[in-house]
Amino acid sequence: MGVGDNPVLTPATMSFCPLCGARLAVEAVPPDHREQKVCSRCRFVFYLNPKVVAATIPEQDGAILLTRRSINPGSGLWTFPGGFVDFGETVTDGAMRETFEETGLKVDLTGLLNVYTYPAAPVIIVYKARVIGGTLTTCDENDALEWVRPEQIPWDALAFQSTREALREWVAAKGLMPGG
Repeated sequence: MGVGDNPVLTPATMSFCPLCGARLAVEAVPPDHREQKVCSRCRFVFYLNPKVVAATIPEQDGAILLTRRSINPGSGLWTFPGGFVDFGETVTDGAMRETFEETGLKVDLTGLLNVYTYPAAPVIIVYKARVIGGTLTTCDENDALEWVRPEQIPWDALAFQSTREALREWVAAKGLMPGG
């Protein structure tokens, strides 16, 4: 089991073909011969690719907006708005949608900050953004929203490695010394 009571989908947890229901077996798959789960009956190859997270660092008057998570992973810790990109949605649209859902704010993206990737984790794509409207509002995923200046970033209370790395890069790009 993974975080909470939800099972985690990994190659190790996949046992049956999603197409025909037969058992999956580990086999080397051409052309690179990497091991994948392959259906013993219909030969479907179950590639489990990483999910994509789109996020923003909303900026306004020299401060950035942080959200305090009220759900796991990272409950009680700070991050910036972001979440999984939906199938059929662009990453940029996902970043703006997630920002609105988590903060009530509409943003324009002002540039790509960076892409963060770690083994067995989602790919996190972080954009710089500026607020263009909306009303600051929490949601079911957070219990606090705070505008913080670079020197006020709570480095010891950030939720994820990608949060720390992105905020360090954002601060450094402003010509300031990153903390944490």
